[in-house]
Amino acid sequence: MLETKRSYVQRAFDEGYVCVFPTEAAARSYVVDYVLSGNKQAILSERSISFDTFRAKFLEHKEDLVPANSLIRSLFVHQALEAGLPLSSLINPLYPEAHGRFISYIASILPSLKQACDSEVLGLLDDQMQHDLLLLYQQYQQFLQERSLFEPRYAQPCLPPDWDASVRYCILFCDTISSAQQLFTSLGCPSWLELRPTPCAKLATLEVFGNHVMEIRTTLRRIRKLLSSKTPAHSIVIGCAASNLLLPILQEEAVLYDIPLVIREGKLALEYPSGRFLNRIQEVYDDQFSLESLKSLLLDPGIPYKDRDLHHRFLRRAVDKSIVHGSLKQKDQFTEMLADRDLRSWYRSLKQSIIDIVTASDIEMLRRKLNHFQDTYFTAEQWVGTEDEDVYSFCLDAIDHIKQAMQRCSIASYPHVFSYLLSYLQTKLYVPQQRKGGIAVYAWPQVAPLIADHLFVLGLDQESSATIERPLLFLPSQIGEEHRKEIDTTRANLQAVSLGDGNVTLSCHTRRYEGELLPPSAFLEEDALLYHGQSPNLCEDPYLEELALYKQGPSGPAISLESQRRFFLTARKTALLERRDDYTRYPIPLDLVKKLKEERDGKALLVLSPTKIDLFDRCPYAWLAHYLYGVTKETYDVERVDHLMIGNLLHLVYQRFFSQIVDFDPALLEQYRSLLTSLFDSTLTDVYGSEGPTPSIRSWIIAEYRQKVLCILEQEAKLFSHTRSILFEQELSFSYDSLFLHGRIDRIINLDPPEGKSYAVIDYKKGEAPMKSIKEKLSSYQLPLYRALVKHALGGAASHAAYYSVKEGRYRSLWTDDGSEEALLGDELLVNRLDSLGESVQVGAFMATPSKQHCSGCDYRSLCRRRFATR
Repeated sequence: MLETKRSYVQRAFDEGYVCVFPTEAAARSYVVDYVLSGNKQAILSERSISFDTFRAKFLEHKEDLVPANSLIRSLFVHQALEAGLPLSSLINPLYPEAHGRFISYIASILPSLKQACDSEVLGLLDDQMQHDLLLLYQQYQQFLQERSLFEPRYAQPCLPPDWDASVRYCILFCDTISSAQQLFTSLGCPSWLELRPTPCAKLATLEVFGNHVMEIRTTLRRIRKLLSSKTPAHSIVIGCAASNLLLPILQEEAVLYDIPLVIREGKLALEYPSGRFLNRIQEVYDDQFSLESLKSLLLDPGIPYKDRDLHHRFLRRAVDKSIVHGSLKQKDQFTEMLADRDLRSWYRSLKQSIIDIVTASDIEMLRRKLNHFQDTYFTAEQWVGTEDEDVYSFCLDAIDHIKQAMQRCSIASYPHVFSYLLSYLQTKLYVPQQRKGGIAVYAWPQVAPLIADHLFVLGLDQESSATIERPLLFLPSQIGEEHRKEIDTTRANLQAVSLGDGNVTLSCHTRRYEGELLPPSAFLEEDALLYHGQSPNLCEDPYLEELALYKQGPSGPAISLESQRRFFLTARKTALLERRDDYTRYPIPLDLVKKLKEERDGKALLVLSPTKIDLFDRCPYAWLAHYLYGVTKETYDVERVDHLMIGNLLHLVYQRFFSQIVDFDPALLEQYRSLLTSLFDSTLTDVYGSEGPTPSIRSWIIAEYRQKVLCILEQEAKLFSHTRSILFEQELSFSYDSLFLHGRIDRIINLDPPEGKSYAVIDYKKGEAPMKSIKEKLSSYQLPLYRALVKHALGGAASHAAYYSVKEGRYRSLWTDDGSEEALLGDELLVNRLDSLGESVQVGAFMATPSKQHCSGCDYRSLCRRRFATR
């Protein structure tokens, strides 16, 4: 009869052993399982302990000695490198500024130095590395002795004098514990201690999926089915190899399938909002106050700021001014370009506070600066009453740990102690103290010995499933495996996880973003691989059923999640409910129409500009959303190349040039080129300052546009020789029925100066012209409206209308004669558009006109939702 995990463990309990398990989680779970299903249904909790607890009973050291930990080891390395300890085989002596990057690496090899220096391995190394390892070992031993410390890995296990040999111990799953055999041998193979390896069992079938998303969703659908059949969550356990990559995806997908998860190992404290706050502070400093890093810090919803509106105003202003980065110096782009005294003062205070935190050199200073930041920028409650309160306390406790370690090492100050705190927290998991109900998730290989009615283990590929103890990993690659003292427990762990009392489902995938993967060779040798071209339970996916229901209509009872039902019932009351106040389909009330008009000369008129007319022509509802609702598109992104700002630069260059020369004389082209080039350089400095926006983009703007701006001179000589530019950025307006029309014209040219009434209207475009000729369907009513403005406001005729494209280096004239067919067609199309627009406004007809062309890139699609499929 094949032995199961339950019978294997309960037999040891029934025989009277104190059972030693690989992990604390396994020790607790088997005690509970024995109480629920064992013969005696009761057992003392001290009869189940973890291997680490058991091994600690035999560590030989004096009572007045304190064990060294990772903090003390890294501080020792810091002191040694500061003192100039020569370790040329471990670090490059030519680059002392890089020593800080090697501290954690050198500290990690300290526990294994005794093993490396006491064995025959040392003789296989080159002379320099032998010298460095022996020197490092001697210095570390001296450091431990001087400070009353001991290294746990150096202490040899020995039996305490008062040991009770009548109590029998049994190490279960001993072949999954790399140091179990060594401990047994070191104790002299006592009769009161027994090693019991994992019972022999055939490996469970390993299911192989094409990618990690398919694997995770298939597993979650199986678990969803179990939960739907009233299987209790505590009887299901999930294991996850490569948990750093797969756990975030598993958590996100589990939410979609209404599956509650409890991550037993916790996660890094820096991944919680209160821990993330500390990381954000360091990132802002490292990125030298770049806009992106400041956005990450100031817009984080998990940080309890008291004045978020101020943050938004500051960032909006920075975006408007195209500020990309700051500096650690007192002056930077923010202080020079914000042009707002209050925001500039606030930024300087924030900047100094962050610099003070990151550059603090002792613990007390760091505490004061952190407290100052919290008092200044956080709400009074901060994280009180939330889970993040405990996480932040955990991070502050880490500061105390560092302080104690520094005192033990006789270190009064540490450069940039804040970054040292973050590096320490990068290795510390925070496990929530208040357990929530849900399915337990364990990392691999901690899940291997656990017992569950339904056990699922994900990501068991060749690399992720390997569990190999490598104490001498730092040795050069030419040292053979027989000298590295590696202990491979992979097969034992796979055998342990396959030895299930209930259903065991093992899986892996062959492809993810990091590359191609292979299943473990052990499963291949036992022919225990099952490949899936697609998910075997895809038909059970509630989201696919929802899509099929939407596409084909009901064909029988459909399975749905509670969240799907809840969302749909909510949508029936909101998004799916046809409403009379849905102004994408029905006219707006006439009392709202009044709000669209403004008082002009005692009359209520609808104010229109070329931009407003073009937007209404594209979609009346988009016009309504913008000008009645006041919905505007906000952006917190600064493009590396701000095309709007460059467009303003080019407009300003041409305005200064033509206002300075007044009349255009083709005989002065060379003089004009010199003047225009000089104006480009000076205007560039006026707009961006002496160094902005960035050195590389400034160089690009100069290379791209410094010569292009000169192309207008040849075009001007062909079309507007001996004419006079009379108005620039000129605002003109007139009333038309119930409309008030206005527009700002880039340049107006008098074609027969000085007294003539024939004009040309010019609009500059950085890119291509929106139109090249007048057609029945206008792309823009801009130039026809400019013609009407000139007629009514200046009493003249816009005989010539053209776009000037800087990109193309040429004019695009829509008409060149006052009585031309194109000019008259433009007048007719404008009048028709204005009349129909006025009529639509009078009756409140602002219904949406959805189409692929109109809705493409529209900022109001999420408000309109006329081209959204309902799910």
